[in-house]
Amino acid sequence: MNKLDGTSTSGAGIIENSRKLLASPRHTFTLFGIVMILLVAGILNSSNKSGVSQAANPSQMIKVNLIMIAVLWYWAFFIYKGMQGYGRSILEFFELKSFTLGKLMGDCIYAVLAFVVIYACSHGVHTLLPDQGAPSSNPILSSKPAGLLGVAVWICLSISAGICEEIVFRGYLQRQLALMTGNVGIAILLQAVLFGIGHAYEGFGSVVAIVLHGLFLGILAKWRGNIRAGIIEHAGWDIIAGFGLLNANW
Repeated sequence: MNKLDGTSTSGAGIIENSRKLLASPRHTFTLFGIVMILLVAGILNSSNKSGVSQAANPSQMIKVNLIMIAVLWYWAFFIYKGMQGYGRSILEFFELKSFTLGKLMGDCIYAVLAFVVIYACSHGVHTLLPDQGAPSSNPILSSKPAGLLGVAVWICLSISAGICEEIVFRGYLQRQLALMTGNVGIAILLQAVLFGIGHAYEGFGSVVAIVLHGLFLGILAKWRGNIRAGIIEHAGWDIIAGFGLLNANW
């Protein structure tokens, strides 16, 4: 039996209608809660000045980075399970069915252009809002990667961050919020703010710069229809930042 708005009152019809979302609202609000926990942890970290300037030794840094890799992929798995329950897949974010070598080249070009624009904006933000103690206030970038293993682990962490954080924020969260609010602009803004809050441990100036980073990547993902270029830019940014070649590190 159908209502006047055309939706079915049967169980199957309710499920079909609910699958307009990528996952349940409860799943999305749980993700919000995780980000808020990261916010609190970041505030506590920034208020703890003891040992901030002390660089971690290479073995400690490798252990921290390996833990971060595991956390990032757990985030992606969390999104995967939430979407699976609604009959959706994170592969939707990659547009693999129409993927070609030419499109990969286009992704790389747009990633480079985004990198240049984001760097210019980030440099301006950090000039106006310098973080006291940066970059040592960032526990993940407390020192440059050292040794072959340290460099390899850092590159793996950077690639993992590029893939997993783009899945979470520009893939899942941006599309889910657009469906929930009916406004793509609000969705892009909210995911960028949450992306910045999730990096609160880096200081206020870095959070502002990261929000801008998230805005640009959100616009890029919407314009391109996938997160491939964003992954390339994000991973490349983190790899380069790890070696101290950027003024804005995350």
